[in-house]
Parts: sequence; structure tokens; C-alpha cells
Amino acid sequence: MKTIIYTTLIFFLSLNFAFSESGWIRQTSFTTSNLFCVYFINSGTGWACGDSGKVLNTTNGGVNWSIQNSTTSLPLYSVMFADANTGWAVGGYDDHNPLCSHNVIVLKTTNGGANWLQQISGIGYLYNDLYVVNNQTAYISNSGVCCPSFCIASAGSVSKTTNSGLNWTGSIYGASNSIYFLDSDKGWALSYRSSDVPPYINYIYRTSNAGSNWEVLRSDTGYYYQYKNIMFVNDSTGYLYNHSLLKSTNGGFDWQKTDSISTAGISNHFFINENTGWCCGGSGKIIRTNNGGANWSSQISNTTNSFSSIHFVDAYTGWIAGSGGIILKTVSGGLTSVNQSSSSIINSLNLNQNYPNPFNPKTIINYQLAINNVVSLKVYDALGKEVATIVNEKQNAGRYSVEFNGEGLPSGIYFYKLEADNFVETKRMVLLK
Repeated sequence: MKTIIYTTLIFFLSLNFAFSESGWIRQTSFTTSNLFCVYFINSGTGWACGDSGKVLNTTNGGVNWSIQNSTTSLPLYSVMFADANTGWAVGGYDDHNPLCSHNVIVLKTTNGGANWLQQISGIGYLYNDLYVVNNQTAYISNSGVCCPSFCIASAGSVSKTTNSGLNWTGSIYGASNSIYFLDSDKGWALSYRSSDVPPYINYIYRTSNAGSNWEVLRSDTGYYYQYKNIMFVNDSTGYLYNHSLLKSTNGGFDWQKTDSISTAGISNHFFINENTGWCCGGSGKIIRTNNGGANWSSQISNTTNSFSSIHFVDAYTGWIAGSGGIILKTVSGGLTSVNQSSSSIINSLNLNQNYPNPFNPKTIINYQLAINNVVSLKVYDALGKEVATIVNEKQNAGRYSVEFNGEGLPSGIYFYKLEADNFVETKRMVLLK
């Protein structure tokens, strides 16, 4: 009987092992509604929102997702939180009716989404983006108005609250697609103005005084493609999307294409620093760069669903959400092995497969450092929860061998991750009791 149990367990573990070869693991969202945004405040607590007023919440990294009562059936396009309690969600539905009316919504919660209150609702301009600075200050954008007979994108705006949403004041006029703040004072916004007759005029704004004043960095004419999804990782380096990914290295004054072939057709992007970032898009597309967009490598998603949103809390832990309620998670930056990374990683460090593997309850992990480094070696379970820190110190160049004791942990697949000098390797091991 014991042999049968072991054989069965190995069978199911091997299925999970093969599935997690992709570096991205599918989570159960309990919805088939399209999801447009995913946002986490830390590795455990996050939200996603989408069609039919869906708001999902997890407090354990996505092991369990629960559907919250948003009080609306309108699509929600953006959700963001200041902390575990205070957050907003915005959206609406573009009716394209003769009265030029849109059903719109701005929601707020002060208890993590257990209760959502409607701060703005009814007829208005369609809200499509949101940025939360703190529990008092937030920005929302709207896309103007479009009727069957005409469109007035210039009627849109970016609005700000400094009293937790009791009042909103417009600051930028022109339909807005994206808002991003680096800190409480410095931020960027994308806007465009148009009518039924092209061209569109894309605007890039910047503020250094919390939105009291906005300066126009650029105004570019385009016929079809609007600037979308702006984000900055520091004062100089930022990224936005305009048919392909564009990059600025001087605070937004000038923009250059990255790899336009690889990034064509993406829907969103996220950078954790000026070098490392990801893009996602249709048909399960996920790509990653380690050199600021000069080169990209494809990652395996094991789905053909379209992705709308991507968010990382560190260089390894991130989520993607999209059509059909799909949510994916990675705890390795989407990498399956060191072979997906640049050769400089191999020159800096080398992580060997643990032995024995499977193990019960102890195993040995060997690694090599080419130079002196601050080293972190941690163990995570299959759902991305950290279960042990084996090494966390500065070490000299050389070979190292450490023991991991899995006593007290359940049988299953685990990941051990070695970090040193901004490089990382992740490998899998199986605890079999």
C-alpha cells in the first residue's frame, strides 16, 4: 500500500512538475469574465478587475481568489490600492448613443474590498485609468465622449483628489490613456485630442509638484495609434506603448523604439528596473528583456488567452491577467532555467541541481560564485510562498555547499532561488515523504 501511495504521489507531482516548466503557473480565479487589470501591494495581497463589475482579491499570493461585491455590473478597467485597506477601481461602459452618454463608475473601499462604495456613478465621461499615491491622493483619467455622429476626445481629462475621493478636480484636458507617478510629486500622463477627422495629437505631460502644474513634454501627430501605458523606473528611464514599445532615457522628452518586431501587438508592459521588464499581449504572448528592451526572449504561457495586464512586486514574483478570467503567476521572473538568461549570469554565479532529488527530508545544494557577492538563497513552495532562507550574507568567490532540511514541510514541488549582484537562478526540487 505504501508503494502505491508513493507511485501515485510521484505521478501527480510529475504532472505539476511538467506544468511548471513554463515558469508561469495558472491560478484559479473562479470567473470567466475578461480581466483588465491586476495589482498587488506585496507578494501576498492583490486584486484584479474586469467585465461585469468583477473584482477579485487574494491575500495569499493567489492560492485562493475570492470575488468581491463591487456594487456594479459595469466593466472595471483599473484597480489600485494605497495599502491593504484603501483602494479605488474605475470603469464604465461606452454606449455610443445619440445622447453621447456613458455609464461610468468610480469605486472606493476602506476595508480591502469587503465593501465598495460608489463615489462617482451615472452619466459621464468613460474612466479608463487610475493611479493611487496614498490613501488621500489619487488620479483618474477619462477618454472624453464619443457619439454616433461625432467624437470629442478633447473633452476628457485627468482629475485628482486630495481628500480621499470626496472631490475630484480636473488638471489635464484631453482624453487620457495612462497616468504614472514615480513618487508623490513626480508623475507623467498621456493624453490625446481628436475629432471625427484625423489626425490624433498625442501629448506627453509631466508634473514635478503633485499635479499642481503639468508641462507638455511632447505633442506628436498620429492617425491611428495612441500613446498608452506609460511608466517610469527612475527620473530618466521610462516606457510607453505606441504600436510597439518606446523608451525614453531623458525623462520623457525623447522616445526611441525598442525591438519593434518583438513588441508589436503587445497590450501592456511592466519594468522592475531600467533593464528588466516584461510585455504581454494576445494569444498568450509573454516576452522578457534583460537589457532595457534591446533584445527580448519569449516565455511560455501554456495558453492562447489574450493578456491585458501585468504586475510584478519584485524581479521574480509577478502576475498576468486577461481574457476568460485567466491569471498566471511566476516566482522566477518567468524563467524556466538559467539557459533563458544571458551568459553573464553563468559567469557570475552557477547553481547546481540539489542532491538527492527527490529528497526526504534533507538535501544538499551546491553553487559557485565567480566574484565576491552578497548572496541570497531562498526556498519557495509551488505557489510562490517563501518557506525558508538558507543563505543571506556576503560571500567570497568560490564553491559552496549547503544543506536544506524540509522537515515540517508537506510533500510537493519547491523552488530554490539564488540571487547575487542582480542576477538570479531558480531550480526545482521535490520533497517526497
